Amino acid sequence: MNIQTPTGERNNLILSRAESGAASVERLSIFLVNYNSMQHLGPCLESIHRYAPPETQVILEDNASTDGSLEAAENKFPWLQIVRSSRNLGFAGGNNLAGKSARGRFILLLNTDTLLLEPVAPVVDWLESHPSYGALTINMLDGDRNPNACTGRFPSPLRLALLRSMLVSPGSYGAEEAYDVDWVQGSFLLIQADLWNALNGLDERYFMYAEDVDLCKRIWGAGFKCAYLPHLHYLHWGGFVPSRFPDQVCGLAVYVEKHMKGMQRLLCRAVLFGGCLLRVAFYLAKGILRDREIDRIKAKASWCAFEALIRHQA
Repeated sequence: MNIQTPTGERNNLILSRAESGAASVERLSIFLVNYNSMQHLGPCLESIHRYAPPETQVILEDNASTDGSLEAAENKFPWLQIVRSSRNLGFAGGNNLAGKSARGRFILLLNTDTLLLEPVAPVVDWLESHPSYGALTINMLDGDRNPNACTGRFPSPLRLALLRSMLVSPGSYGAEEAYDVDWVQGSFLLIQADLWNALNGLDERYFMYAEDVDLCKRIWGAGFKCAYLPHLHYLHWGGFVPSRFPDQVCGLAVYVEKHMKGMQRLLCRAVLFGGCLLRVAFYLAKGILRDREIDRIKAKASWCAFEALIRHQA
């Protein structure tokens, strides 16, 4: 991918970022965790350049990428602040490493496979003017510009049995400016910097998936609320592949062990283990009946998730 530096009316913004002193305090710090994101990183950075408020600190943490995406971004976007890791720290570890260099009063966790579609300042304004809220997200669109679920309900035995029930459909919301939600997705998560620091960022026991759910659980526990603003938008290319299912299940297992007790914890454990085995049987049967490779791939991923749960409990 050819990453180009935007030119024109925002050049002064680039200079202000590049020349800002180490002791200065910005209003907003944006964290990007990069791992071989050549396809999406350039357009994401261009959208930040276009829509981020002036004097925004943009920190790109790189998890030992090997595809040249870090070098391309560093060369074409000199206003970036680069933080390097010698190994893949995952989403939680990468954001926490970026957080050590943050100077903003607000922090935006932003996936590298996203595009900002409109100015971010009104989002920050909203959080700043509603001090009872610790974090928020906005309406997430897919590549076809259709709204996708980016908020949800906290896990329970029933919701773990039907994972999709943890998500709240964007069609469930009405015309209000903002809605209280249990948790917001980490692909666009704005949080007060003081609260981020007080909570010590993301829990690094989560490598990928459910660390945002955990963070929001701790935000509520600290006496703050989480909000969803449906009238503001960003684009998330996203896409879930079966190979990531074990990471998703292990993330949920970490959440269960951390936040649940007694019978609820036992039930959730049973649901996770039983659900993986049921998925194995279901997709193996589908693979035999329909002779589709994707079903066999999903069956294998479900078995890998079951094995990962066993290792997690050991």
